Amino acid sequence: MTEIPLRVLVVDDNEAKRNRIRGALADAVGEPQLDLKSASSVAAAGAMLESHDFDLLILDLNLPMRDGESPVKDGGMRLLRTIVRGGPRLRRPKHIVGLTEFADLFKESESEMESESWQLLHYAFDSSAWQDVLGRKAVYITGTLAGMRSDDDYQTDLAIITALKEIELDAILSLPCEWKSLRRSQDDTYYYEGRIETEGGPLKVVCCAAIEMGMAATACLATKVIYNFSPRYLAMAGITAGMAGNFGDVIFADQSWDYGAGKVINSSNAESVFKPGPNYIAVDAELKEKAQHFKQTRSAILHEIESRWQGNTPSSRLNLSIGPVASGAAVVESQEMIDAIRTHNRKLIGVEMEVYGSFLACRTARAPRPKCFAAKSICDFAAPPKTDEYQKYAAFTSAQFVLEFAKHYLR
Repeated sequence: MTEIPLRVLVVDDNEAKRNRIRGALADAVGEPQLDLKSASSVAAAGAMLESHDFDLLILDLNLPMRDGESPVKDGGMRLLRTIVRGGPRLRRPKHIVGLTEFADLFKESESEMESESWQLLHYAFDSSAWQDVLGRKAVYITGTLAGMRSDDDYQTDLAIITALKEIELDAILSLPCEWKSLRRSQDDTYYYEGRIETEGGPLKVVCCAAIEMGMAATACLATKVIYNFSPRYLAMAGITAGMAGNFGDVIFADQSWDYGAGKVINSSNAESVFKPGPNYIAVDAELKEKAQHFKQTRSAILHEIESRWQGNTPSSRLNLSIGPVASGAAVVESQEMIDAIRTHNRKLIGVEMEVYGSFLACRTARAPRPKCFAAKSICDFAAPPKTDEYQKYAAFTSAQFVLEFAKHYLR
């Protein structure tokens, strides 16, 4: 059986100290068993924690806030408090160890570290005591990893979720996937299990719809799907408002955020003013690369999707757009609102109600986490008059794109 590497993040602005920490860990578990990354500031560590899972975080308490700045005595504790607050972009390390060579800083931080069940060690250049403790910690964690993380832990290749049972889920169930109804004990959701045939072999697929529209319902559904089926990929399909393009065009979200997140304050004239504070979640870089490759090399497939549709078709050719999609709590039919949302990101290409919820559920799910993407199609342009004329066509092109994307890129 292949050994599972110990994933470690070392945060310290002293390169020599980082090297000593690495040496202590390598001596304990072996260099090949070590997957170690390093950062020299709070900001750099935060960026690492946004994009990687770690079994062990080791950090100096006296850290600069940004690379190139001078250390501040509570820099490390500020990072740890951010982790405790559970910001959606930060992935919590399983174990945390603090290091400091300053006796006063040790005394100031000891009780707070203990209250969170974190370990705090005295660092001294001429002492091996801290190295022995780190080594034993690494050996213990490595021992718990056996059999815990493996690609084999994924039970399903792809899960497809929608916000609407009618129109959106109907379009997914119309795909040639040999769908069969599937129920889970003490779970009211109706799931469907099928397969997508690819040149590399069949993909095991499940699909389902949320109980209602919106980010909250989508996040709940995505979390249940991840727990029940452990998919390698999770796709959000359906319909969306577009900022440009044509009815039915497919929008692939390269990032998403809740445009309603922020703070309402009183302005100088006592009027309430909304100050946006969005948390952006980006799609996995590899999936974005694959979507771009699809756009550049597989336009013929989009034309084939058009030819499969049996209803009223727009006169324009079907296109794929890749860009930012904002999520909110309400259906938008207001140019003023769209202009306000666009101030968050001038490259905005879509506005809808669910994508951020699916991204957040996957970002915060237990391991092994699925890679999440959203491919919704344009049914309106978030401005009056809004009609239902192209909803079924948009749901169809979205479902067909997910099918073709899975066939060519997810095996």
